[in-house]
Amino acid sequence: MILPAELIPNGKKIIPQPKCELLGPVGLIVQSCLGLIACGSLVVKRKYEHPKRPWEVWFFDVSKQLLGAAGVHLLNLAVSLLKSRKLMLVNKLDGEGDGDGEPGECDWYFVSLLLDTTVGVPILYVCLVIVYFICDLFQVQGINSGEYGNPPRFKRYLKQLVIFMVAVTMMKAVIYVLLSFPIFIMYADWILSWSDPFPNLQVILVVLVFPIMLNCFQYYIVDNIIKSPTDLK
Repeated sequence: MILPAELIPNGKKIIPQPKCELLGPVGLIVQSCLGLIACGSLVVKRKYEHPKRPWEVWFFDVSKQLLGAAGVHLLNLAVSLLKSRKLMLVNKLDGEGDGDGEPGECDWYFVSLLLDTTVGVPILYVCLVIVYFICDLFQVQGINSGEYGNPPRFKRYLKQLVIFMVAVTMMKAVIYVLLSFPIFIMYADWILSWSDPFPNLQVILVVLVFPIMLNCFQYYIVDNIIKSPTDLK
């Protein structure tokens, strides 16, 4: 069998390098573990808070944050996959091979996570201020964060959930603009370059280890923002 010429430079067959796959078996298992740890961290936080929120109020508060986090996670996955595929396609069209050595899925996910959990927190707060201001202009009632009535009403929770998700989407739009600056992906690629030969380890680092360190802090701060009445309007 005659192999294509591009596969045999100087008589040696090119062996594709292993790559990080966020949606591979390891990636999916690790993402499930991250979800359980995130929920557990918020349960522990409630245990030590004073005064303790009733379980129903706590569930409303936490579900807003977890649904927002799930939305951000899915958006980060989509951005990571699209960015890495786009870069690979550009390299092929330019005749630069299959993109080995270029930022991959894990690099893009890591830089998105890093921005979300650092500059993303104050950006989210500003977005909440803007959304609450708009709601105030239209005289929308029952939207004070953490106030669901007595007994807690699902309608109020739903309004606050929509407001929070809109603010999260606005925050991600700003983060996406920041991703256009090469310095961020270059930094992520530099941080993770040592683990490139070990794609499964890279997935664990990017989807589990780093999120545990960064997200738990983010969840703690955001939970303090949304758990009780705030002067966001």
